[in-house]
Amino acid sequence: MIKQNKKSAIILAGGKSTRMEKNKALLTISGFTLIERVVRNLEPYFGEILISAQNPALFDFLPYKIITDEQPGQGPVMGILSGLRASANEVNFVTGCDIPDIDVSFLERMIAYTSGYDVVVPVSGEDKYEPLFAFYNKSVIRCIDQLLARGHRKIIKLFPMCRTKYISFENSGWYRNLNTMADYRAYVEKTNND
Repeated sequence: MIKQNKKSAIILAGGKSTRMEKNKALLTISGFTLIERVVRNLEPYFGEILISAQNPALFDFLPYKIITDEQPGQGPVMGILSGLRASANEVNFVTGCDIPDIDVSFLERMIAYTSGYDVVVPVSGEDKYEPLFAFYNKSVIRCIDQLLARGHRKIIKLFPMCRTKYISFENSGWYRNLNTMADYRAYVEKTNND
């Protein structure tokens, strides 16, 4: 996969990590923080990396632009909106900071649809979307503004409002979110044994 200089990656690291009970972005795996691991996975493929965070000082050690939510307390949808507004590019890959492994071939499959769609999002099973591992075009900014004005904070409500491409996410054994301390410990153990 060739570096996509005209595409940005927005890493969401502003969540409360309530299930983890500590800031998951700063947990370490093999000597690197989780967010560093995510950045290292994405950096070769995107011309711009943005970090969406509520406390920019926590991420001073990263050489990337830190974006804070325009209106705090609105959830991930505000992180996506603020990141899209700050991005230098039309096409943006949005991911959570808790996905330690990224399959590049799957990213390539998604990128192939970004020119014809506003949103490219994985879906598995019965409407199980992965909106925090998806591509968003800047064209969705107006629709997100409309959602928030109506009091909606669920990003999946955006999909019917836009040209959305759903990508099958079946049998993606590489994909995992580290949401709890048990998830984190299991992942660290697996990584140490590989």
